[in-house]
Formats: sequence, C-alpha cells, structure tokens
Amino acid sequence: MEAAGISESIVLQVRRYRCRACKAVLVVGPLGLARWRWYGAGAIAVALEAYARGETSVSIRRRVSPSTTVGASARERWVTLTRWIESARAGRLFAVSALGEFPRRRVAEQVVLALAGRAGRALGDDLAEAAFAGAAIAA
Repeated sequence: MEAAGISESIVLQVRRYRCRACKAVLVVGPLGLARWRWYGAGAIAVALEAYARGETSVSIRRRVSPSTTVGASARERWVTLTRWIESARAGRLFAVSALGEFPRRRVAEQVVLALAGRAGRALGDDLAEAAFAGAAIAA
C-alpha cells in the first residue's frame, strides 16, 4: 500500500464464514482488499495509472512495492505489474471487460479510467487519486 509516498507492508487477518445452508465460504476483510492479490486494490490502481502514463515498471515497483530485495530480472522489469495487466485483460481484475488485444499500456489506461469512473470523480480531478478511490469500490 502507498501512504504519504511511502510503501509499507501490512499483514491482515480476514474472517471466513461458512453458510450452513449451501456450505459456501465467505471471506470478510477491510475495504480495498483485492481478491487473490498480495497488494491492496489502491496500490494496484496507482501502479496501473503510472504505467498508463508511460512510467517504467522498474520505477513503479520502487514506488509501490515495499520489498527492497529484488532478483536480477526485477532490475529490468516488474513481472507483477505485467500479471495485473494480463489479469485485467482477462476480466479477472476489477471486473473490467472487453479489453481484447489492446497493448498493455492501453489496457492499464482503460482499467484506470473505469476505476476513476466508479469513484464518481469529476473530469479534471487527479486520475491517480480517482483510480485509487474507485479501486476500493471495485475490490
């Protein structure tokens, strides 16, 4: 998560409940958790917005990831960002669909615009802030 420009790692405990009738399991946690992700929805939205603006994945990782230890390949690119974009393309991230065969930056841009729209922000507002707010709603 990003707070005041400093990324930090937080461990959360979520509650799980099982429906007595249908045996479905419901996981309950705070607003802004992205399902099956190690990063919060807001951090993902901020990363996608920066990528859509043209930032490199390495500079985005430095800003968004709290991890200071990286492997050799992470010095050249951040594979987690690519995974988020491919999940978005497949409709598995933030429920944005019809992204087809757009290039990765265009996919990131479309997801960011959809998240900003969910936040109900006015045209001209800071896109990263609007996407952050929309990600909390969409998660």
